[in-house]
Amino acid sequence: MAHIITQDGTGLYYEDLPAKESRRAKEETLLVIHGLGSSHYDLADFIDDLNQDHRVVFYDQRGHADSDRARMHLNVRTLGQDLADVIEQLRLDSVTAIGHSMGAAAIFSYVAQYGTGRLRRIVAADMSPYLRNDGWRGGIGRGEWTDEDFHRDLDHMFDDSGYGSWYIAKNLMNPKLRNLPADQEEAAIEAMRESLDPLTFAGLWYSLFRTDQRPAMKRIDVPFLYLMPEIPLYSTVNTDYIRAHVTGGFALADDFPGTTHLILSEAPHEAAACVRSFVAGD
Repeated sequence: MAHIITQDGTGLYYEDLPAKESRRAKEETLLVIHGLGSSHYDLADFIDDLNQDHRVVFYDQRGHADSDRARMHLNVRTLGQDLADVIEQLRLDSVTAIGHSMGAAAIFSYVAQYGTGRLRRIVAADMSPYLRNDGWRGGIGRGEWTDEDFHRDLDHMFDDSGYGSWYIAKNLMNPKLRNLPADQEEAAIEAMRESLDPLTFAGLWYSLFRTDQRPAMKRIDVPFLYLMPEIPLYSTVNTDYIRAHVTGGFALADDFPGTTHLILSEAPHEAAACVRSFVAGD
């Protein structure tokens, strides 16, 4: 397994895939970054679609899947530094960064710290630069998730990481999960207990809520595409804010019937088609 070593010594698993159709290969490299509690495995179909005619680089964020379980620096600032390490060590330049959820937060953090000099475009899938709903309604839960809800999430997580992550999944990420039969729900909770690192999830969940990245939006001076599911985690207050503050152009793609926050795994081919069109300048 290939890993890069970050500034703090954490190993991040990555893959660097040349375009499968070499005769149709496009010049631009696509860098895919997954969200909290996810990994490159969940985005396999989306990545494969993009990889037909593009070089695709992806990595597992710290504490996830095949990357090291970091015990320190579990915060949004470090996620941006991790992205910088990936870009620097793999010598990426003029790259399109594609982030789902916390993956987009990593991109925002990177831009805040390093600017856009090595980015050509940005794609964000269902993510806000500020998750709390204190004074605005562009945060998580379409502006309805309160600080008390967030504190309850942390309490659940520290009590039972499997149940805590499942509670967040079914009440925020994918409302369809509320209809699962009891036996399937218990199986899902047990699977989360085995796959998720409690410290990683709780630490990053806390940092995501605490970190206001709205000031970074005005530093985004490259073309920006926002992928919005039919049942989004964030409202149009968020997308309107991003549109008003980025300066390199803004495009919204929101025709993804039946999708939730898990849009890249629920509609991988449709989402990939939007990204390819965006990259092609169509």
